[in-house]
Amino acid sequence: MRKKRILIALKMSGVAGQSKLIGIFRYLREKYGSVSPWDVTLVRSRGELTKPCLEGAIKSGTSGFIVSIPDTEESVIPLASTDIPTVVMDIHSDRLSKRKSNIVFIRNSPTVIGAEGASFLISLGTARSYAFLHSDPVTDWSRKRHDAFKRALMDAGHWCNELFEPQDALKLERPSAILAANDDRAYELIKFLSSRRIRTPQHITVLGVDNDSLICENSHPKISSIAPDFEQEGYLAAEKLEAMMTGGEVLKRYDVGIKQIVMRESTTEQSTAGRLVQKALAFIDTRALKGITVDDVVKHINCSRRLADLRFHELQGQSILQAITIRRLDEVKRLLAVTNEKIDTIAALCGYTNPNYLKNLFKKHFGLSMRDFRQRVKGSARPCRCRKQPGRKGGSF
Repeated sequence: MRKKRILIALKMSGVAGQSKLIGIFRYLREKYGSVSPWDVTLVRSRGELTKPCLEGAIKSGTSGFIVSIPDTEESVIPLASTDIPTVVMDIHSDRLSKRKSNIVFIRNSPTVIGAEGASFLISLGTARSYAFLHSDPVTDWSRKRHDAFKRALMDAGHWCNELFEPQDALKLERPSAILAANDDRAYELIKFLSSRRIRTPQHITVLGVDNDSLICENSHPKISSIAPDFEQEGYLAAEKLEAMMTGGEVLKRYDVGIKQIVMRESTTEQSTAGRLVQKALAFIDTRALKGITVDDVVKHINCSRRLADLRFHELQGQSILQAITIRRLDEVKRLLAVTNEKIDTIAALCGYTNPNYLKNLFKKHFGLSMRDFRQRVKGSARPCRCRKQPGRKGGSF
């Protein structure tokens, strides 16, 4: 079987790109098993995704493109003048929007993110005022998230203040609640508030977007965050690209919702049950990779196991054991995707003393072995060898 040449451009230094790639290969695994018809070239950073790179790929007979690297509107212009099947994720481009055929746009829904953020912060019941902190610079997706957040707040009888810099939070009536455009801005905001001796979440509650654990868990306090369903975006992108390449029917635009809201220390629940669950989740985030058990969590929050599991099911829709397992397996997937560590080493880094137990658990959850998963994500994707533009440096963004 002759393989189709596919170019996939994802920012692999962040959780969004890594999760989207996992979704793409999940689609290929479910549809084709171990023999994929795609020959993938992977572009991993903004520095690699250049006009010459895409022009060369078009001339060499590439069958399809999936592009999702922020701030590359100028670089992707060559895709506006071709009819090769193309999926664009989370990139706003007027030039690409005018293309007539064989193009699909997928994004994490700003309407869902804004509405869910408002609903969550209102449910805490602690704020006198609400605000949205934009990205820097202000982007199209930031504006749309703000608009949806504002609409949801106003529907519930609240006003939304619009912030453009962290210091704008000083004008808010406290206690207040802020949805930041993404986790980077939430981190900057919390750092600024701390410098002014404004306590989070006691004075200002902060909620981010993306659930990038590298940022969220290294903030003080740790950042609660909306987790878009990036993996489903990747899955959908692969599905729609395959449909276009085989003559199937597709819509031009698709919105994907969120996976969950992950509670950490930057938000607080008004209820005793909410505080209990928040304390447990914060402990799990910090200690899950160190081999903790459910009993360790119960001991930390100082209540009975029955009550702890009951509250978890009520507010999180899962058990404490499931929360620990998900946290560990997410880290396992990340390490498999972005490092070359041995599987036994990854098991130890993620809190598993028995590598064979982890191997069986991983296969039960994801339908393939850890080794096969790594080969799908890394081994079957050739790095792009495109020539960089003169005068520009490559490397990760």
